[in-house]
Amino acid sequence: MRGADALVKCLQAEGIPFIAGITSGSTMEVADALLAAPKIQTILTRHERIAADLADGYARVSGKPGVCLAVMGPGAAHIFAGVAQSYSDSVPVLALLGQTVRARQGAGASAQEMNLQEIFRTVTKWEGVVNLPWRVPDITRRAFNALKNGRPGPVMLEMPSDVMAEEFDSARFAYQPVPRASKWRPDAASTEAAAEMLLAAKRPMIYAGSAVLQAGATPELVRVAELLSAPVMTSLGGKSAFPENHALSVGFGGFPQSRLGTSMAQKFANQTDCLFAVGNGFRDMATSVKTWPTGVKLVHSHIDWSEIHRTYMADIALVGDAKLALADLAAALEDRLPKDRRNPKPEVVAEVAKAKREWLDMWMPILTSDEVPINPFRVTWDFMHSVDRSKTILTHDAGAVRGHSCHHYEATEPFGFVGMGMQSEMGWSLGASMGMKLAYPDKLVASIIGDGSFGMVGLDIETAVRHRIPTLTLLYNNSSMGIVMDIQQSQFDGRFTMVDLHGDYVGIAKSVGVHAERVERPDQIVPAIKRAVAKTEDGIPALVEFVTKRLEPQPSPIKPPKKGN
Repeated sequence: MRGADALVKCLQAEGIPFIAGITSGSTMEVADALLAAPKIQTILTRHERIAADLADGYARVSGKPGVCLAVMGPGAAHIFAGVAQSYSDSVPVLALLGQTVRARQGAGASAQEMNLQEIFRTVTKWEGVVNLPWRVPDITRRAFNALKNGRPGPVMLEMPSDVMAEEFDSARFAYQPVPRASKWRPDAASTEAAAEMLLAAKRPMIYAGSAVLQAGATPELVRVAELLSAPVMTSLGGKSAFPENHALSVGFGGFPQSRLGTSMAQKFANQTDCLFAVGNGFRDMATSVKTWPTGVKLVHSHIDWSEIHRTYMADIALVGDAKLALADLAAALEDRLPKDRRNPKPEVVAEVAKAKREWLDMWMPILTSDEVPINPFRVTWDFMHSVDRSKTILTHDAGAVRGHSCHHYEATEPFGFVGMGMQSEMGWSLGASMGMKLAYPDKLVASIIGDGSFGMVGLDIETAVRHRIPTLTLLYNNSSMGIVMDIQQSQFDGRFTMVDLHGDYVGIAKSVGVHAERVERPDQIVPAIKRAVAKTEDGIPALVEFVTKRLEPQPSPIKPPKKGN
């Protein structure tokens, strides 16, 4: 068999459902070998970066590795941005990259040759090269070992074209799928100490991140919150890790202060004397680069020891899988609490409910605004009330739409809302939503994207049509680079430059077979959404373009709406 045949057999054994990407000279053998593996769907994208985003979206919500493919040189360069996004958000993606033949490597004479190991080392958990065809099983096993174990992250596998074409005796091929390693739980003494500290706190609070979602630890998180009577906020990546219709949920936030979080989350963050942070890092968007408040204790749990003490010094560290850490903590709390004190305290529930009412009352004039052009917050609010959230996955893109979508959409199920951040790759949601739909074909998968981001990747909506991946794209069109305008308004006295955009996005979508329509008035929002959802249920991708306000500031946890964020 050829090296390419061996690689495909390994991917089959691992149960890989699809490979997204673009093939040409340096990966033709792999593409040819995939013809003998009909269970692995090949998805031709218009751009390699979309292939990486598609693999990312699938892996992000399924917990299983997504796979993307690119040729050497420019193809690998294009896919780099998507892999970097996966790395920053800890998503297990396998990037298969072509490379020049071994005999020509390193001489500087081969067209399109790049040092892929060095280039991708900064954005991958592990990177390998297949140097001999009979070593394919061995090296692929190492790749999947990295993908399936420890903190999630992307892996790059470099494939010289002559290695993929070279034959070897098939009797030498042997491959078994890589099992997930046993997960580890935090040190028992640390767990007991954490329980003591949290129960001693007068106003404990929980801050949950994406690792809670990745571990499937929502039930355990709910139990710990109820035992502690602790309000719960989530990071952007962790949004939906805790049901936001729960009596203890205060929505999306950060600590000491998020840049986009809800004011109700910030209210409880300002009052807490002990924060339990689980499955999250403290990045700038979540901290606003503020110092740790005096007198506040920190219990920090994460699967990756390097996240502990990185930004803030923890009083107690719980290093281990989030599901096991929360289960152990719940058991330790139950040991210390009488049975009649294991439910949320009524006074805390009432305080959370009051804060949520006040927050919504403050925002309701915007959420129900009849402004023309449409207020983008109104679109998100109407969408939330037009769909069955228990059967919906909503995600968002970079830029202004992030703030206009994450603030008020109430996620009730794990992965009901999928947040992205860190690299904030513009256009990510178009490909990612396709991957999410492949992972959950029976759910409505919708993404919110701005016109700036759609301009970068929009033609790849044809990929969804061609491969019958019926996603719903909600395009917020303010004919500008919204986040750039927001920054220029607040930091440069409204001196705007390099912000103007235009285009017939509905026309583009219709031309490739997408159900598409344009909405200009608030009363048109709900009917258009319902028509689009119905089309996706018929297997047709849909796009609804909303003509939104030119400049609608981002939400802030410390400034009320309408008074100038």
